[in-house]
Amino acid sequence: MLDLALPTTPLLAYLTVGVIAALDLFLPILPTGSLLIAGGALAARGDLSSIAVMAAGGVGAWAGDLGGYRIGRRIARRLADLRTAPPSATGRRDSPLRKWQARVLRPSVLTLIAARYLPAGRTIAAVTAGRRAYPWRRYALYALAAEALWAVPAVLLGLLGGHLIPTPVLAGAGLIFLAATVIIAVARRVPALRTAHLAEDDPSP
Repeated sequence: MLDLALPTTPLLAYLTVGVIAALDLFLPILPTGSLLIAGGALAARGDLSSIAVMAAGGVGAWAGDLGGYRIGRRIARRLADLRTAPPSATGRRDSPLRKWQARVLRPSVLTLIAARYLPAGRTIAAVTAGRRAYPWRRYALYALAAEALWAVPAVLLGLLGGHLIPTPVLAGAGLIFLAATVIIAVARRVPALRTAHLAEDDPSP
């Protein structure tokens, strides 16, 4: 059943992992983590190469990060008049949200890894880095390191599971995890869509 998650042809499987990992930046509901785990499980069976799955996922995600950065640069050119609001003069400590925004403006490997586990965090981090003209080479290096540190453990988890857990059980767990990922992602967006719909229906005075 794991063969349903990834194509059985190795080259097509690697291509699928890479493309979906790249598109995940623009469509955060895509289950890239599940694909990498599935790829690791297939590697445990000898169907795929674990190194190739890691490379496909990491490089694909890295390409998506660079695409998000370029989008941010384009936004900056079109909206050059927009600037970050000046710091508050009240002397109060910044809120956690402001501190997170400040860290996003100064990307690091740890920041980019943390962003991956936040809703749309990877997208925000990439686009913000580009819009704020963070040095291209430094961002590319940090993003590559972050995606490698994300892809390798995911594939290793699938590899370990493929060796320790019977295939039918692993397949069922993978499908459940995949379904849960999609359901949670959709559920997070329903309130926002409902709020936007109500705002359109409610005429302002």
